[in-house]
Amino acid sequence: MLRLNNRVRFTNAETDKMLTIGIDLCGVRTQSGINAEFARWANALAQKRPDLLEKIARELAKTVQRLEKPEAALDGNELEPSW
Repeated sequence: MLRLNNRVRFTNAETDKMLTIGIDLCGVRTQSGINAEFARWANALAQKRPDLLEKIARELAKTVQRLEKPEAALDGNELEPSW
């Protein structure tokens, strides 16, 4: 995906890949368009497969938690000389 301010562009391969899971980005040209398409997709998934949407939400929460967690500092016993 290429971005310039609020405008976005997708390659044909990216668009095709998203279509395989039901997200249609063919006419999307802005960030708000991406948001609207994902909201449409999530609403449809909630109606048809709420169990799958819940699983996706749990995995996203785990990923966000892992990315936000600071790296643990090494204590003095774990330090090794570099030589």
